[in-house]
Amino acid sequence: MQRYLEENLPHLQPDLDIIADEVFNILYGLGPLEKYLQTEGVTDIIVFGTRIMYVKNGVKYDAPETFKDLQQVETVYSRIVAAANENISEAEPSADAELYDGSRVLVVIPPEAAEPYIVIRRHQMINQPLEKLADGLPDLLEPVTEKKRKAQIYRGKKSSKNFEGTVGDYLIDSIKKRKNIMVIGETGAGKTTLVNSLTHYIHPNHIVAVLEDTREIQAPLKYVYYFKTREATEGARAITYEDLLNDCLRANPDRIILTEIRTPESAFTLVNVLNSGHRGSMTTIHASSSLLGLDKLETLINEYKDLDKVLIRRMISRAIDVLVYLYLESDELGNAKSRGIGEVAELLDVDENGNYVLEYVYGGGA
Repeated sequence: MQRYLEENLPHLQPDLDIIADEVFNILYGLGPLEKYLQTEGVTDIIVFGTRIMYVKNGVKYDAPETFKDLQQVETVYSRIVAAANENISEAEPSADAELYDGSRVLVVIPPEAAEPYIVIRRHQMINQPLEKLADGLPDLLEPVTEKKRKAQIYRGKKSSKNFEGTVGDYLIDSIKKRKNIMVIGETGAGKTTLVNSLTHYIHPNHIVAVLEDTREIQAPLKYVYYFKTREATEGARAITYEDLLNDCLRANPDRIILTEIRTPESAFTLVNVLNSGHRGSMTTIHASSSLLGLDKLETLINEYKDLDKVLIRRMISRAIDVLVYLYLESDELGNAKSRGIGEVAELLDVDENGNYVLEYVYGGGA
């Protein structure tokens, strides 16, 4: 290539490294997508036909580059799918895959879609202590809600009515006291980032089992099992969250981190496990308030096993101690504007009418 530029395009010789990278990406990589896979702050990359859009720090941008034609798009998505030992065709027009850096990819082509779509969700392994998150999550510095009533005990759980300090102090205290925490919020609200941050305050000699479908947790601890799910492929069975939970129990961890409750099986198994031990565990769930998070967890458990509603609620109330709801605000264009902590609540019990007994530490019903 250097000789070709010297003989034919000498004015481009200063850009040799850039041109070489672009040629390599076209021949062996993911073409114009590679640039955004290497760009700090980019969380999502989406291909609409030949157009490219990316999300950086919550803001959506149209990329100046495009694929030159649909043939180049097909070359890229075929590489992605083949590297994951998957197939895609008119007969099976969609596929899930994982990139070399752990990012998750959805590919959908005609006839299921009007044009080829490549949706890449980059995994963000942000691991900083809480004080480093305060700029983007200022609620961590807010004082917890003042309470004047006397503390009560519910089925062995004591409410933290007399706690003094900030929301961040309360969350650190909850980790040190081995309370089970469920972080609730929509996609992009920062659930996994908060869980990552809270691992800094786990007892350093505790053994922790991390269960994920994409590598997003990097705990600053000496003894960590990292278990990962896998989609079924030809000749290889799926590895599910239920498999991971069952295997990690044999490894006898002190705490469990399940990055997201997605399926009825994982919901039931996790709640059942937490009812029998592993205090100080954490998980996340997709919902838009603390109560809606509990409702979703309850619904998933009921889908797995048809149990009495009050019984399910009692199981949940004994398994989960603290609920943290994170919200995401958008501007008029639909870009992420800010994130915050909407609610921190203690799940204490279920009353005689079958309703959850919540004590709001911050926000919500405080």
